[in-house]
Amino acid sequence: MKIDSILNIEIADLKTSGISKIGYTRLTCINYGVYSTAYLIWTKDNSTFVQKFKNSEYDNKSLERYKPIKLTDSIYFEFYRQNKEKLNNENIEHFEYKPDSIVDNKIYSSRIMVSHSCFRHFVIKSSKENFHKRFDYFDLKEFNKKKAYASKRKYTKEEIKKWEERGWEISEYEIINENYPKRNLNFNYNKELKLVEWDKIMTEFIEELESENKFKLIETE
Repeated sequence: MKIDSILNIEIADLKTSGISKIGYTRLTCINYGVYSTAYLIWTKDNSTFVQKFKNSEYDNKSLERYKPIKLTDSIYFEFYRQNKEKLNNENIEHFEYKPDSIVDNKIYSSRIMVSHSCFRHFVIKSSKENFHKRFDYFDLKEFNKKKAYASKRKYTKEEIKKWEERGWEISEYEIINENYPKRNLNFNYNKELKLVEWDKIMTEFIEELESENKFKLIETE
């Protein structure tokens, strides 16, 4: 079962138990497979709990489920409460290197996408809230680092000659600029969003829990 399906089942069970303050944050990375880690968070009797789930397409293991732990800091829900209006209204803008152009009533987008990236999800499902926001970490980049690396490469005269022998009419100037890193016009806007701040806070918070080995795997037969 996909990790979202498991989380929805867990949320339904928690609601059945009378718990109304529930949410989760999930990080999913796509390379040549999909790797997801989620942290389900809920509040019960003025205490907050978190449970870790992990799933990967890189191995044959079933979804890993960890024992819930009690938190001393309920920062997840508190940050949402303090910034609710902004979090609901704002969205991270896509990586764009120039304004979209309109030709003959058709919009030509300047958006850049990559096939391998990581995505952050924030979800809160309670009796009064149904919040879900996601974003691509690539959209937070100032420029494409892979292109920046490629732009530093020196093309030899021998390489250029080989391309010319294949009938490519291309100059050394064009070859260099083909890989020139395009800057993200939305970089400065995105980095100031509360959604990005929430991500940084939760990333640091989770890293601290992980470094203390708080999560204990529930062994399955």
